[in-house]
Amino acid sequence: MLLLLLASMLGARLAEHAHFAAGLHSVRQLSRTATDDCSGFVRTIYAREGVDLVVLPALPRENGVSNLHRLARAKRALRGRPRPGDLVFFRNTYRAGFSHVGIVEAVRGSAVTFVHRTRGGIVRSRLDLRRPHARRLPRKALAGELLAGFAAPEPLTD
Repeated sequence: MLLLLLASMLGARLAEHAHFAAGLHSVRQLSRTATDDCSGFVRTIYAREGVDLVVLPALPRENGVSNLHRLARAKRALRGRPRPGDLVFFRNTYRAGFSHVGIVEAVRGSAVTFVHRTRGGIVRSRLDLRRPHARRLPRKALAGELLAGFAAPEPLTD
């Protein structure tokens, strides 16, 4: 029970950091050393809670998002149902494969709110797990259709 409580506290703190970052124009407003993209955003937010999303040695044609997904898979952090603070992965947004990542801010039933870095800055978006066509990411991509899964923060802490 205590472990579950501590886990939910970490997720809640990560979701809160993401919440307050929404509306900023750049990841550079949070960290001068982070890359100003979606993977830099999630690494910066997780670092605020002492979670180092280590970059694994890159594989051929691997981007920052696919590298994060490979790390989450190696640490057995992937899960099907989201919780606040989880990483949310998308594929085929601007390139084939894993191509976008954000942080789950809130889950209400099948509605998921997440914060992510886009061309327009750090924004909040929504998707409905039961109705994947209901909400759209910026640039008119179907968020629910491009959803590739979630990763819990706790296994990523070691």
